[in-house]
Amino acid sequence: MGKGQSKSHIVIFVEGDTDQIFFEGLLEYYRNHSSTPVHSCEVKNLKGVSRYTSKVIGKLKNEICPKARKKGMEVKAVCCSYDTDVFEFAERPIVDWKKVEREVKALKIQNFCQIKVERMIEDWILDDIAGLSRYLKLNEVPKLSGDNAFNKIQTLFKRANKVYLKGISIKGFVGEMDFTPIRKCRKSALSELETLLNVNID
Repeated sequence: MGKGQSKSHIVIFVEGDTDQIFFEGLLEYYRNHSSTPVHSCEVKNLKGVSRYTSKVIGKLKNEICPKARKKGMEVKAVCCSYDTDVFEFAERPIVDWKKVEREVKALKIQNFCQIKVERMIEDWILDDIAGLSRYLKLNEVPKLSGDNAFNKIQTLFKRANKVYLKGISIKGFVGEMDFTPIRKCRKSALSELETLLNVNID
């Protein structure tokens, strides 16, 4: 890095508690497994998908960018993660992503990317169902019932006489989660983020 150049800082905006814990775990995985140093990154929880329109720019302008500059860093990329199931059945788009991107770039932030979580973050967690079953001390990986990933994880927790609660239940598991199969299954959704973060994993 040349003299006077700022270090890159990446911001990932997420819509809920489970997503925040998941992406913080994923960043830890990247830091531990990447053969190249991973850029500085933080995960910001907006607590609701509709807030991408109202909160992102204000947070960047008033809070995140000034803080980064104080540390000698520059926000080089903004990534917005969201569950696609919210958008599948909406008559009108809940978020105008083109507008969000325009406003982000108006702040002189070079890169903007969307991380589309098919269909919800629980689908991604289930990519490591073997690890989740181990964590719940189930002797085998059971067949799952439920019409979506959230309900499937609920039935899994029920088998272990536990209750699955958004955000809270994944906290203990994320440290043991194997992100290798998740990354393999979600390669296309994560590729842009990994490029921006300078992640290199063979």
